[in-house]
Amino acid sequence: MSRECLGFAPMLSARPGELGAADEEALRRHLAGCDACQARLADGAAAAGLVAEGLLAAAARVDLAPLADEVMARVGRRGLAGALRWLARHRAVAAATALAPAALALGLVLYFGGEADVAPLAGEVEVVAEGFAPVVLTGEEGPVVLLGEAAEGS
Repeated sequence: MSRECLGFAPMLSARPGELGAADEEALRRHLAGCDACQARLADGAAAAGLVAEGLLAAAARVDLAPLADEVMARVGRRGLAGALRWLARHRAVAAATALAPAALALGLVLYFGGEADVAPLAGEVEVVAEGFAPVVLTGEEGPVVLLGEAAEGS
């Protein structure tokens, strides 16, 4: 391995986007003229592919059905009675959790409620898109048209 190759060896395992533009260009030029580094790069790619295949094969051999059955059995044992016991023991947490969205909504209404100065639109926009329901939002920078899937029956 030459001294030049030693400098480029750590770069051979870099993922796309990890190297700066200058380093990427220097590595590309080096690889164009260095058969040894091209071979090291190919070996690294082959090893990564083998590891990925091995991990996928090992994951495919694991049967998660017993785990799902065990979780469902635990949930079934506790059921509604367990949930009610938990609520009885943790009333404050349950109340805070239930009231948090309402408090947040009230805070947002109070915070944004005073800003009613909306500039009128310069013109009307008509958006027609088959199979999509247009929604026009008006902001400081003008109208924005969003296309979403049409609801059933519209």
